Amino acid sequence: MKNISLVGAGYWGSKLVKELKVIQGVGKVEVIDIKDGKDLKDIKYDNVILATSAWDHYEQTIKLLEQGKNLYVEKPLALTTKECLDIKSKIKEDQTLMVGHIFLYNDRVRKIKELLPRLGLIQHVESNRLNWGRFQKKISTLHSLAPHDVSIIHYFLGVHKFKNIKHSGHRYSWFDQNDRDEFEFECNNVPVKFNLSWYYPEKIRTMTIIGEFGTIFWDEEAKIIKLTTNIWEGDRFNYNPTVEIFKIKSNPLRNELEEFVNCISNKQIPFVDVDNAIAVAKNLDLLSKSLV
Repeated sequence: MKNISLVGAGYWGSKLVKELKVIQGVGKVEVIDIKDGKDLKDIKYDNVILATSAWDHYEQTIKLLEQGKNLYVEKPLALTTKECLDIKSKIKEDQTLMVGHIFLYNDRVRKIKELLPRLGLIQHVESNRLNWGRFQKKISTLHSLAPHDVSIIHYFLGVHKFKNIKHSGHRYSWFDQNDRDEFEFECNNVPVKFNLSWYYPEKIRTMTIIGEFGTIFWDEEAKIIKLTTNIWEGDRFNYNPTVEIFKIKSNPLRNELEEFVNCISNKQIPFVDVDNAIAVAKNLDLLSKSLV
């Protein structure tokens, strides 16, 4: 049984506690709430989940690695590639560091990966990550929301440098950061678009993938995947294509926490390790340079 210290008792921390209670191999769970005056020195156990604010991840992760802790850090690992590389340099050979790119543990995302060959050549991808909140003042939508989308794009298209980046930003509040950001770029020669906002009246989590032989529409809120094939009849557009609907149940948070417990128990490298986080950070840095 592995005892775990959870640092951060906010919105996401409460979800983590709930899942940890039902995962096999988890012993005692202590919650370190910095708002209650506790700090990293109060941690009892060798296995730590860091669910604090993104802008605190870098310094806290360094300190915990220096204490010899095994770590699961919520996304993003840090706010720049330089910080992520510094973190990597501090990991000892027998330490585990896992990063919470949760959608890579989503069975619907894995199903889409399985379906991609049926589309043929991928021609365009568009992701919408919009909601009313959670409003941020210290980081942009890029570091709050886009780490999800970058990690998914890497999973679907491979890890490649984003090129030909274009950005459009919109500020609706009186704070410095944009409340909506739209990015267009190419990944592995595929045009991609991200629509990101915390200033939108509905919660929308969708992705559309256009291929030469068909399309995939994924609605994460509805938990469905729609595969459309046979879109052409010779040289004519087919208005009655073949449509398949996949309704797939998944608990991504439980999946990734189970992997963390398995990795620290068996000294295995997690699927989403520090190198995965560095790859995401590199493309986030490129997108960040385009912010206006």
